[in-house]
Amino acid sequence: MTYKPRTFSISNVSRSAGEGVLDVPSLSVLRYKSPAVLLKEFKDTWGVEARAIALPVAEADGLLYEVDGLGGVPLSSHAQPSRTLKGFEDVVEEFLGAKMDIILTFCPTMGYIPGEGLQICDISGVMSPQPCIANPRSTEVLGAILGTGIDIVQQIASRKPGSGLIGIALDVTDLWGMSGQLGRVEATCFCTACTRHFAATTPELLKYFKTFPNPWSLLLRPTPTGIDFASEVSPGITPEEIVGIARQRNYIEQFPKSEQSELLEYANLLLRYMRSRQSLTLGAVGALFDYATQDLDNKFTRILIMEGETYGWTSGIWLEDLDNEFQDEENRSFDELWLNVTTGYIPRSVPYRAYMWRRSRYTINNFFDLAGSLSSASMRANTMLSQMSSEECRRLVADRWQRVHGSALSSQAALVSLPHRSGDGETGADVRRGFVGVGLDREFGDRFSDQMVILPSHADNAARPVDFDFSSILRNMQGNNGN
Repeated sequence: MTYKPRTFSISNVSRSAGEGVLDVPSLSVLRYKSPAVLLKEFKDTWGVEARAIALPVAEADGLLYEVDGLGGVPLSSHAQPSRTLKGFEDVVEEFLGAKMDIILTFCPTMGYIPGEGLQICDISGVMSPQPCIANPRSTEVLGAILGTGIDIVQQIASRKPGSGLIGIALDVTDLWGMSGQLGRVEATCFCTACTRHFAATTPELLKYFKTFPNPWSLLLRPTPTGIDFASEVSPGITPEEIVGIARQRNYIEQFPKSEQSELLEYANLLLRYMRSRQSLTLGAVGALFDYATQDLDNKFTRILIMEGETYGWTSGIWLEDLDNEFQDEENRSFDELWLNVTTGYIPRSVPYRAYMWRRSRYTINNFFDLAGSLSSASMRANTMLSQMSSEECRRLVADRWQRVHGSALSSQAALVSLPHRSGDGETGADVRRGFVGVGLDREFGDRFSDQMVILPSHADNAARPVDFDFSSILRNMQGNNGN
């Protein structure tokens, strides 16, 4: 008798994974692979065809198209992705021609909008090139960038019936950066817009965060390579539990002279800050979406790209609270989440897609931010990057890519770990719509770092010691990347 192999349940993992979206986080990817190749590789990797394509509207080093009112803002070096794809419009037309729906993604933290009037401000009053999303003027600037992208896609889609723009996604993984040294957490933002919000919602609160140590240090601890943090913090956590976490993780050493009663008061202040920061963030997100889509008849799915932590320190959002926010249909500011599914909180009401990369877009953004800094004259001259030769910078980019790609979940087997597509046991709602696969592979980073243009610095003309401590520079660069 011929033996017939059995069929196991996981053999259906691709079919049960839901709709797949191909995310192209940078148009530089199209320098090495055509849209057709990317779509084929998606099918080969995941076992299903992509339902839609996610395209950026801006890059770390500049815009991808001209925006009225932003004359002088640089165009990205990737604005012309390849010899055949001359610009953003060509990319859109190519994917629409392949019968792909489009989702536009936007990371609102670019550092090339001039002037300090829009920028975030840290605890010491130092401005950063990154715009503060809570600033009403930033809403106009960022909304115009995203809105112009929407108009471009809409215009092209009107000539190609059958596919079109179905969603717009805001990457909120790193809205509120931070840095510091042991006992000195320097978080953001203290700009005029933010301080006005806190003064109105929690009067006198910010003064407790303008000294050291401050309440942040109960759950955050600077290290030589970044910020260590406790993120498994639910919205209902008590001050006693926060102090307990601080003792458990030895963050408590940042408060050498504080008694238990004082620590509990710090914990209460921290909770008040977290709640106020979340309301500010969600309000700003909703305002940006509204501005970018004003006067349009079409309704697009509004998406937030998040890390997937229970509490996102650099997004300022409690994941669990988004379920409650979503149920308020008249006031909610989003329709869907993209997040790396972790062992923490899994959405119960908000439709979501599993982002197949650890920490979602966070580490990917850091890689492209570094590359963008090396092509910026001001960043190259005014940061520690000026102390590195072009070859050392190239090695830094290559090394960073190896670590970033180590976070990839780019295999069909990774789908096995995703929750079944059925919401909580009480409602039975099907809230997981599918997954997002990223169009990046290991070879991309190798080719990108080899071919990228790096502006020279004075270090290229200086005599370099043979035993230059490259690893120390790398650790310091990591330390400036927040958590």
